[in-house]
Amino acid sequence: MAQQASELFENFQQLSPAEFFRKNRQMLGFSGKITSLTIVFHELITNSIDAAEEAGILPEIDVELRKVENDKEHYILRISDNGPGIPEDYIMKVYCSMFAGSKFRNIQSRGQQGLGCSGCVLFSQMTTGKPARVISGYKKDGQLKGVKLKFHMDVEKNVGNLLEKDEIEVDRTGVSIELHLKEVNYSMSEQGAFEYIRRTMIANPHVKITFRDPTGHKYIFKRAADVVPVLPKEVLPHPKGVSADDIKNMAKNSDKRSYKSMLTSELSRMSAKRVEEIQELTRIDMKKRPRNMTFEEAETIVKCFETMKFMAPPTDGLIPIGDEQIEKGIRQILKPELVETITRKPVTYKGGVAFIIEAGIAYGGDAGRIVNAQKKSEIMRFANRVPLSFEKGSCAITQALESIDWKRYGIKDFENAPITLFVNMISTQIPYNSTGKQSIAPEPEILHEIRQSMMKLARKVERYLRKQRSKAEIEFSKS
Repeated sequence: MAQQASELFENFQQLSPAEFFRKNRQMLGFSGKITSLTIVFHELITNSIDAAEEAGILPEIDVELRKVENDKEHYILRISDNGPGIPEDYIMKVYCSMFAGSKFRNIQSRGQQGLGCSGCVLFSQMTTGKPARVISGYKKDGQLKGVKLKFHMDVEKNVGNLLEKDEIEVDRTGVSIELHLKEVNYSMSEQGAFEYIRRTMIANPHVKITFRDPTGHKYIFKRAADVVPVLPKEVLPHPKGVSADDIKNMAKNSDKRSYKSMLTSELSRMSAKRVEEIQELTRIDMKKRPRNMTFEEAETIVKCFETMKFMAPPTDGLIPIGDEQIEKGIRQILKPELVETITRKPVTYKGGVAFIIEAGIAYGGDAGRIVNAQKKSEIMRFANRVPLSFEKGSCAITQALESIDWKRYGIKDFENAPITLFVNMISTQIPYNSTGKQSIAPEPEILHEIRQSMMKLARKVERYLRKQRSKAEIEFSKS
């Protein structure tokens, strides 16, 4: 007997963002024991670096990972920083609300989804049932305040549930978070948490990280630079980089009086003269109020953009690491015989999204990685200074670098060479392959820029190796 419609929809439910990710945690990157721990390190360390930089503070981060006695799969992670701290009213919003944050802007940023810290708290709660503990020191009305909170995440409501609160004395600003974790594994492998810290230091030479591992061994990664990076600026989207839905949403939220004023104020490289051209080509009245825009009009406007020529998008909002800083980071960690770096000029992909590729190559010393007592070549991938640890094969960086004929540059056996390749992509819109943000989509323009940058560096390595061989031959002939 067929069911009636009312019966079919009796179990109709609406999931909160937190509940959705509780059921689909692999979308946050929590898909394996080594991967899951590295993702937690990534999210919390990135958050600490961002907070310090925005306050103009040289980041200093303490990380401690210890095992719970008599339970080899149970870890406690504590990460503390010297940033500006989080005001009490915002602590549980930061750590317990999915899709909440200050990064939903068209700006070069390490993270842009509002999932990171809250995702870590959710994962901790799912695997151990233990609450999160946060200590925050912050300034309010010129006074230093301290608060200690213990809380759970209310998954159904996507908010925090406060369990304990104490006002405490602190001697500086900053945040310390403690999470219990299971279903994770600490590893020294290429995808492990230790390697994540090591690579973070290369792309962020202004950071100091102290790390105590589960064996009690203490690693101190000293900063190689004493300058806080210039903060990137928010940039307006470019006409070539928007969709009809973007324009329709822009119109819906605009406080402007006309299509003309909306387009000129909310898109880069859009002048009053260009809007007049659009009106002539589309026959759409640009004096209409934005709230009256139809989707069909938005489609027509975007199709018109495609036929027009615009200046390239502004790039003053993109802040690369810089050749000097990359070299400092590489020398501090890898201590190579040779370092070469390059920063390419800004270009665009898909016609309207600006990006910069910067690259480095290290040869000899501690460059490369040890696998079964054999030195292997190493590719370090970054997006906006953040190491990309997983999904290596699908990433544009890997594909571009592996497509290079290294024999042309005097490296006959690239796979077993003592060499490290560094590539960082800078953009307000990194085209990630998935929500895990671990690999970059192989857009043709991105592949081209990576290849060009690394081949230019490879020619310098070729000259260096040729000189080394000549010296060796001279020494041999003398003997």
